Amino acid sequence: MPRPRILFPAVTAGVFAGLCLTVVAPAGADVPPAGTSQAPGASTQVVVPPGPPVPVSPSEFGYVATHALTVRAASIDLAGFVASIPVPEQYRAANLALADRFQATVAEALTSRGGCVQVVVNPRATDGNLFNYGFFPVAGEFCD
Repeated sequence: MPRPRILFPAVTAGVFAGLCLTVVAPAGADVPPAGTSQAPGASTQVVVPPGPPVPVSPSEFGYVATHALTVRAASIDLAGFVASIPVPEQYRAANLALADRFQATVAEALTSRGGCVQVVVNPRATDGNLFNYGFFPVAGEFCD
């Protein structure tokens, strides 16, 4: 069963760059773009179990954080930092949803021994956003 791809508009484009170390190569086959952004205020608590990294289409960028960086993101409350970034009011709900989803993904990834987080960036969002981010829990056997 394919893992759902829930993506959020990017309001804080540079925040996750330091978290992501290992680049996931784009999939060779034509994989459809990452999907659509979650509407602001919509529920972000869809949690999938950790598994292999999701395929990344040639038009996307994918990064898999190490286990150590995933643990560090949880310990420094990176999601809380993202939620606290001042943004224009029209982006506030999306920014809170982004932080909430990241926190849920980190927590789920850490249920797998050695688990980590994958971030997928779609720089060609078709819904009016500059970027869309997707967060996915990755099982420990696929993490450094």
